[in-house]
Amino acid sequence: MQNNRGVTLPEMVRLSADEFGSQPALIAREPQGDRAITFGELGNKVESLARGLVDYGLKKNANCAILGPNSPEWAVAYLATTSAGGICVPIDSQLSENEILHLMADAKVAMAFVAPEFLDCVLDTSKSFLKPKQVIALALDNKDIQGDAISFEELASKGQQARDPLPQTVPEDVAAIIYTSGTTGSPKGVILTHGNIVSDITACYKAMEFKQEHFLSILPMHNSFECTAGFLMPIYSGSTITFAQNQKSRGVLEDLKASRATVILGGPLLFQEMLEEIYEAIRRVPAAETAANILLQTVKMCERLGMKNLGTLFFKDVREVVGIDSLRFLVACGAPLMPKIPREFRFLGIKMLHGYGLAEASPVLTFNPVDKPVDESIGTLLSGVEVRILKPDETGVGEFAFKGPMIMKGYYKGPEATQEVLDSDGWLKTGDLGYQNEKGYLCICGRAKNLIVTPAGKNIYPEEIESGINQSPFVLESIVYYHNKGSEEEVRAVIVPDYKAICENSHGRHLSDQEVHKLISKVVKIANKTLAPFKRVMSFTLIDKELPKTSTKKIKRHIFKELHAAK
Repeated sequence: MQNNRGVTLPEMVRLSADEFGSQPALIAREPQGDRAITFGELGNKVESLARGLVDYGLKKNANCAILGPNSPEWAVAYLATTSAGGICVPIDSQLSENEILHLMADAKVAMAFVAPEFLDCVLDTSKSFLKPKQVIALALDNKDIQGDAISFEELASKGQQARDPLPQTVPEDVAAIIYTSGTTGSPKGVILTHGNIVSDITACYKAMEFKQEHFLSILPMHNSFECTAGFLMPIYSGSTITFAQNQKSRGVLEDLKASRATVILGGPLLFQEMLEEIYEAIRRVPAAETAANILLQTVKMCERLGMKNLGTLFFKDVREVVGIDSLRFLVACGAPLMPKIPREFRFLGIKMLHGYGLAEASPVLTFNPVDKPVDESIGTLLSGVEVRILKPDETGVGEFAFKGPMIMKGYYKGPEATQEVLDSDGWLKTGDLGYQNEKGYLCICGRAKNLIVTPAGKNIYPEEIESGINQSPFVLESIVYYHNKGSEEEVRAVIVPDYKAICENSHGRHLSDQEVHKLISKVVKIANKTLAPFKRVMSFTLIDKELPKTSTKKIKRHIFKELHAAK
């Protein structure tokens, strides 16, 4: 692979089209069969659409929104926009109609690529939001297109007839505006340049030690991690992307078997569910279950003796039976990763990598080394990244600040917000608290905004306590908060039990609410043993539904803060 460090996204596409021409770049799994686009075809489609955008009036540095589920057309639209000198504004398709229209109006998008199911929303003239001048349907035919929208192919055809040269881009040009999820306030638009994004692509590629892989795309492409590491990095490296039909764990395994993918990016919850599905698939084959149990105990014992990665060899036949033998890497991001998850996958012979970052950093800053991962950490710094620990306490814990070529230019129309997190020397304050150990691995304790300071001045990190509780196979997730009313001061938790695991553990016998509470009480006591007295959970509440989350699967902690502040 050529060293493309420092180039722009349009240059990256051209280089990959030339180097990997006939190899498949994008694959859509459809009822009538797979639909593939080669790198050469991708280069041609991107150029045609880019010329079409310019011919329809897209000016350099004008904003162009993309709204819809993952698809080859979404990918081509992103690359065409940047090749036309435009700025991509990916929109979360899980937002409400008003939120979608608000973001598009806030960004003053000149044009928008929109999936057919969202055309009514975007073209609705009854609402007072500013509308795009031109809407392009993310569809290959005209049957679902209404109003003034044009089809994907119509835009490409227009571009094929255009003769004007495409605008030149340089690394300093803005490539994308990524709106954050806005869990505690209004979403902020993160301004990323071509140089920001390409520097992160090349650093990730080097850190992951990938070659030409086959990615199964599951996370939504508006997510900055999926966009950089699951979409643009494969294009850079000549890898293939198959777009999953289903984001549920069972559907993912089916897509994995069909595509023979080697890499999956996802959140911890997806991988936890995948583990359960894999073990369930093993249990459905009696011979495989017996062999797996014996091998699993052997691999665990060998790891305790310092012999790691034996699962790669020992579980080869079992992986083939389950249909996951093509899988080489799982890459986790987003929410904190419980150490037991990568450990369990490693026992099965599948490497799991854990990255850390945020949209403001394009987004990846650290990665666990492929051959020397530390499950409890977020890994080591990517090439070109520096870290500072701001205001460390007596244990070395402080706020992480990072500097590197992937750090954002600033927030869109937000100079005050930019100054709060980005200083004049380019250091980005993350709001994450943690420390760096003597071997250079970074460990996160929690978010600064979630830090609980007791009346006695003690620091409590909710994520640390939740991690201990979530280690139990009988817990799906939990959230910790501090109750401080009158004379009552204590750590409390809201816990979501894993009723399926509890039922299996009780051999199918239905447990009463009191019995479930007693079982979870034991879980809390075990977790408390590892904590200082002031951090221990003194009472808890059980709920039987998933904790409220953003579209990127982050728990909406502010809802619990508001709820319990009112009690």
